[in-house]
Amino acid sequence: MNANDATLTELATVHTGSRVENNAPNAPADASFDLVIEAAAGNTVGNSGALHPHHQRDRPDRSRPALAPQVLAQAFNPATGWELSGAGPNYEYTQTIPIAVPGGGPGGPLAGHTLQFVASLVSQGAQIVSIIQGDPFVLV
Repeated sequence: MNANDATLTELATVHTGSRVENNAPNAPADASFDLVIEAAAGNTVGNSGALHPHHQRDRPDRSRPALAPQVLAQAFNPATGWELSGAGPNYEYTQTIPIAVPGGGPGGPLAGHTLQFVASLVSQGAQIVSIIQGDPFVLV
């Protein structure tokens, strides 16, 4: 990876507390699930302290409203989770975000709907921009 670049590498929905992507992350009867975001940064950027918000949101369809978007402001440094990769000079980042199922849980207003998350990372000054979309999944 270029020393002055960063990118989002994974966006997955998982059962709460898991790390394995799941097509029905709140099945069989959970009121929440987790969204896992992974990223990588070159060795100059990864420990620079530069600010970067990343934004995640659901992609709604015409039959339902969108889930509330979140903006998470952070910096490229170990204090916010950027760690030196074991395989080389780059930095890696993983964040797990708990997502409450709208309507209080299974059988709610979005049960049976297909959802999909999109996340973006934009550095201060917009010198680094990355966007990723997760696989579609179904709420139960």
